[in-house]
Amino acid sequence: MARHKNMKRRRIILDNTFKLIRQNGMDNVSLQMIAEESGISKSLLQSYYPHKRKLTTDIMHNLFSILWDEIYKNVVDDEVNLFVQIKTFCYVIGSLGLMDEGLEKVIYQAFSDNTSLDTWSGMLNSWIEERNLMEKFSNEEITKLKSGISFIAAGGGRLYIRRQTHRLNPEKIADYMTSTLMGVFLDYSQKDIQKVIKEGHQTIMKADITSVHYAIDHMFDEGKEIYS
Repeated sequence: MARHKNMKRRRIILDNTFKLIRQNGMDNVSLQMIAEESGISKSLLQSYYPHKRKLTTDIMHNLFSILWDEIYKNVVDDEVNLFVQIKTFCYVIGSLGLMDEGLEKVIYQAFSDNTSLDTWSGMLNSWIEERNLMEKFSNEEITKLKSGISFIAAGGGRLYIRRQTHRLNPEKIADYMTSTLMGVFLDYSQKDIQKVIKEGHQTIMKADITSVHYAIDHMFDEGKEIYS
């Protein structure tokens, strides 16, 4: 019973924090605001989340997990080329930021914060491993792949933040991240890279971004698995 109550309250806290960040931006949300919105005292909130950093990390964890799951449900088949999947994932994140001003505040924070970037790259590597997408690579290539993912997470995030300056849309950013990973870290030919870029374009043209957006809106609903 205590465990159930603990998770129920965490769900409420995470949901309210997510909503407040979408409304006000990360820097304008305090622990006091979160406590008041959740109907609890600040001291009780801090017994669950002593610092805002832990709250935001858990929100990013849940957000990225929902994205993986929804991309597999509505966008790509698990038999699709790994790099097509990576391009698709990067594209969906960028597109969500453009279609939802509140979600843009969350994604912007994820891409401008080193801890969030580390969370993203770590989860992306775990996602690839869990789906056995590294099986065809040698141990040396797997090491390069993991390093490359960490690099493109940071570089792609900064491109997203500066996208208006460089006149970049989500697909161009996704193409940069995918081609850098393939060409710089894994020595694929330009022919192979362009084939993936083209296949990725065909995939994202069929992507159901609306369903992904809906799932994010409801990711802290009762009955949904949460990471905390």
